[in-house]
Amino acid sequence: MSYEQAGVIQKLRVTREGLDDWLLPTEIITEGNPLARGKVLWQSEDKRLVNGVWSCEIGSFNWNYTWDETIHLVEGEVTITERGNSNTYVAGDLIYIPAGTNCYWDIRQPVLKVFHARSDNPIDL
Repeated sequence: MSYEQAGVIQKLRVTREGLDDWLLPTEIITEGNPLARGKVLWQSEDKRLVNGVWSCEIGSFNWNYTWDETIHLVEGEVTITERGNSNTYVAGDLIYIPAGTNCYWDIRQPVLKVFHARSDNPIDL
């Protein structure tokens, strides 16, 4: 994966190639081997805004959102369960998950997403 930059405009090809390992903590994994990878395109100086690309292989895990996240699902399929409500998302879907959401991700087809996250506190990825 390579960055291209013309002036202040940056470009990152949305692909699985060249992503860094962003391993999920083993204690949140409930099924399979959901190997996660990602790459930050841009992050604000105060680290409260960030956007980039993330992928994950088949598996399931619990996730507690400490930031607001907008997701564009580029590839794959995932069912996200939150407070007993399950919704399945597929490539092309745009998803918003607010900070404080505790949910369960069940990935049945490997996912590739573009994300934008916002937090009141610094985000360390």
